[in-house]
Amino acid sequence: MTAFQEIWAPWLIGPFLWFAGIAGMGSVAYVLLKWIGVEEKRKELSWTLLISMALALVFVIADLSRPWNVASAIMSAVFGGTFGWTRSWMAVGIVLLLTGLLLTLLLALRNSGVKVLAPLTDAKWFDALLALVGIAITVYSGFLIAAAPGVPFWNTPLLPVLWIISASLCAVALVKLMIHHEAMSKAATRYGVALDAAELLAIFALLNLALYGGSVAAKQSAHTLAYGELAPIFWIGLVGIGVVIPLLLGLIMLKKENKYLGIAAAVLALIGALLLRVLVLQAGIFEPII
Repeated sequence: MTAFQEIWAPWLIGPFLWFAGIAGMGSVAYVLLKWIGVEEKRKELSWTLLISMALALVFVIADLSRPWNVASAIMSAVFGGTFGWTRSWMAVGIVLLLTGLLLTLLLALRNSGVKVLAPLTDAKWFDALLALVGIAITVYSGFLIAAAPGVPFWNTPLLPVLWIISASLCAVALVKLMIHHEAMSKAATRYGVALDAAELLAIFALLNLALYGGSVAAKQSAHTLAYGELAPIFWIGLVGIGVVIPLLLGLIMLKKENKYLGIAAAVLALIGALLLRVLVLQAGIFEPII
């Protein structure tokens, strides 16, 4: 049995990465829907983005040793000129998430009837900023893991790519769950099928690169996922339930849209995205020092 070193708590940082992906690429989806004129469920979607952004912050702060000191520490560092947002991935993440939280809060309030915010939130530059921050949050969440020292399984540029694909699937899932415009449902199905196929390829690429070309620790991490104690949840939960079944449902819906199949595929894709992050974190093993 592998002795996992919990570098980051999988069930704290995993949900943080998951909510960050939902909020990040969900923001991009919101802007695209707005630009093509889809009005349906705009209020509900904006509140979903805000709640996801807030929960991402809650989970990442909860993983810190003294989470109750975070607010005062940030304020002291900012006003003291020592906040190292250009030197620390965690500091970058806090800045991005707080920016995203502010933008989605303004958006949710505007969509809830606070019309005084309309000149701000209805501007094209606000949409562009929201989408840019959303993409940055998603990319950041991948580089946060990929840049972690001493864990070869994570130290690959493929990980941020996989995170973007998975977060984009989360955004598609939000659209399938909340937007029932026929044209948008069909478009979401097409994008979902393509992204599911890309995610499946990226997962197997990550696994095989580590198994056949990685260091000792990378091989051990990949072996644990493919054949070891994490294999059942990896193959059944992540690959089967989280990717393959949504892909098959999507292929069926390419011929004829079905609301209930769409909801099932969206829910399973969201579950798969969470499992992906938790399992990748849990399988991370330090390179042994010889």
